[in-house]
Amino acid sequence: MDTQRKLAGILLFVALTLLIGLNWWPQSEAPSSTYAYAQQTAESLAAREQSIAGAEQLSSAFRGAAKAVRPSVVRINAKVKMAPRLRGNRMGRPQLPPGFPFFFDDQLFRQFPDSNEAPQENEPQGDESLQTAGVGSGVIVSRDGYVLTNNHVVQDADEIDVELSDGRHFSGKVIGTDDRSDVAVVKIDTQDLVPAKLGDSSVMDVGDWVIAVGSPFELDQTVTAGIISATNRSGIAILDYEDFLQTDAAINPGNSGGPLVNLRGEVIGINTAINSRSGSNAGVGFAIPSNMASRIMESIIQNGRVVRGFIGASLEELTLDLARQAKLPDQYRSGAIIENLLEGGPAAKAGLQPGDIVVRMDNKPLRDRAALRTRVALTPVGQTINLTVYRKGKELDLAVRVEEQTNDKMAKLSGNVEIEAWGITVGRVTAEMAGRLGIDEGDGGVVVLSVARGGKGEQLKLQPGDIFMKVNGQDITEPNQLRTLIQNAKSGLRATLRRGNYLLQLRVND
Repeated sequence: MDTQRKLAGILLFVALTLLIGLNWWPQSEAPSSTYAYAQQTAESLAAREQSIAGAEQLSSAFRGAAKAVRPSVVRINAKVKMAPRLRGNRMGRPQLPPGFPFFFDDQLFRQFPDSNEAPQENEPQGDESLQTAGVGSGVIVSRDGYVLTNNHVVQDADEIDVELSDGRHFSGKVIGTDDRSDVAVVKIDTQDLVPAKLGDSSVMDVGDWVIAVGSPFELDQTVTAGIISATNRSGIAILDYEDFLQTDAAINPGNSGGPLVNLRGEVIGINTAINSRSGSNAGVGFAIPSNMASRIMESIIQNGRVVRGFIGASLEELTLDLARQAKLPDQYRSGAIIENLLEGGPAAKAGLQPGDIVVRMDNKPLRDRAALRTRVALTPVGQTINLTVYRKGKELDLAVRVEEQTNDKMAKLSGNVEIEAWGITVGRVTAEMAGRLGIDEGDGGVVVLSVARGGKGEQLKLQPGDIFMKVNGQDITEPNQLRTLIQNAKSGLRATLRRGNYLLQLRVND
């Protein structure tokens, strides 16, 4: 009995001790840590849900943009007539500097020698058959069948097959092309189409999300995403008029002519070229801004040709050294220098002078001469532009009324010469042209600018971009010199031409 009482006392003492300890002992870490951990976990889960919700919103924006534009994106199969063992390149693709392929999927042409190969006098003859020369893309811009694409996708094609997103096929008719900006308009005969909405490319900025849609490697309706890497990119030297949007959205052969789209589903560019050593996407792609492409498209549809603005001035690049020599204010370290003026032209009438430095157009800064040239070309004929020029330490504002650019005016301004006997137009090799052709401006020569159909130049298989280096042993340095030698060649003519990386020998017996 005493033992039981002692045991009960001990148990009571332990219980009281524990009870007092729980009441008086400092709050232990375990319950506190558990509560904090639970609270942190809850906050982390909430933040994660918020992040996921934000990502899902962005994903939803991409889905919406793709859904909006994909019904308007078409695949373009350019077909050409080819005889067996045909030599040379029927499509007349532009000469491009290394690393700047267009997005045209020209797999068929890889089976044939390049257009740089010397002309052959006796090409094999045979029955011609239509073959797909390559696959490009395009975007429907009207319910009645107008399709916007690249010039190099449809250039010289004998037939064009346009495949819609729903699998239907239509024969396409080329309404007009512009090789100077690489824009083309194709028409298909149907009415029940879903046109894309053209957006304002001028509001796009570096970092804006975009998607590209097209048929890379013949994989139709492919959508890729990226950002705008740069705007107003010029000096690439692949086109006469450059004002590219640069993007890192994955674009590959077959994307040519396809749209670059903002997250609202609006077309803000037409994909055109990439900078890549391999010919595939390397994260540097270029698109024609929609504002430029739509302006050219409207001109083609309304006039059947591209109507460009002209002020009658040739331009020189304003370098930092020249800006310092002219003692320009810091805010005027970019722009263009007036090199030559067309007598009686708009710029001369407005009072511009050779040596004037144009720093602003319509109160907007000019990045370089390409920017001024492009903006003038896109200005409607008859409209007045305001140029801010810096002349001998003084700032002047001059109003210039824009005229229409014509071949005659451009020839007079540039010094180009037409050689009627051969049906060709030739000119000096400019720095811009040298960059586009991948040659050194100092190499000299006179370049062929155009070859008339049915003329002797075409019979001799001359091509735009060919450079006359020598004629009858004389170095060629001026267009008029070449014309005189051709006109005075009584007993035949021997010429050395440069075509790409090749030197060709041309013999003409009259």
